Amino acid sequence: MKRTMTIALLMLMAIGQQAQGKKMLVTYFSWSNNTKALAEEIQRQTGADIYRIEPREAYTTDYNTLAYSIANAEKDAGARPALKDTLRTMNDYDIVFVGCPVWWFDALMIIHSFLECEDYGGFRGKTIVPFCTFFTATYQTLQDIVTATPEANHLDGLGLRGASTYSEATVKEWLDRIGISDIVAGIEAIDNGPLTIDNSVFDLQGRRVNVEAKGLYIRNGKKMLMK
Repeated sequence: MKRTMTIALLMLMAIGQQAQGKKMLVTYFSWSNNTKALAEEIQRQTGADIYRIEPREAYTTDYNTLAYSIANAEKDAGARPALKDTLRTMNDYDIVFVGCPVWWFDALMIIHSFLECEDYGGFRGKTIVPFCTFFTATYQTLQDIVTATPEANHLDGLGLRGASTYSEATVKEWLDRIGISDIVAGIEAIDNGPLTIDNSVFDLQGRRVNVEAKGLYIRNGKKMLMK
């Protein structure tokens, strides 16, 4: 019950803020393009903006050199590789997907560079949704992303083996389970309603309703709890 209420509140917050110009963002790092493919499928199903995290100095295309020399050394040193660029602001976004491959059992160091970037203010008050692709297992990667953003809210992440083991349906099932699909549906419906013109009330699916029952609702882009 507590988890259901937490998700419902996150959904309500996101719907209300989205109606006032807030939106979702899919961020990812990808070396072999497996994670890129997953990120683009998430973006396609959510309508989110998308941003590729890149190092200032591109990684080698040779797997053995990357895996057994560069990536391993970065992890051992706790390195924070410099970013090629950074987003100007995170202020427009309330829900941020963060994705990467699994390197040496953890989230790679450039993801820590991104999550710790001072420009993003620790993602305070935002909802972080982790995802990853892996060869053997997710290990600590999803938890690393959560741990690195302690001032954010979090939804359950998704870990998939490479690009060949997931489908549109797999991603949709995950988005349904964590409530993102309902947020998207609600946002689309609310955007078509006169949300700032009258005192119309909407349910979490974005349908205009007459409030008679207890529950969570949206009115003028703000959350409302009927007791």
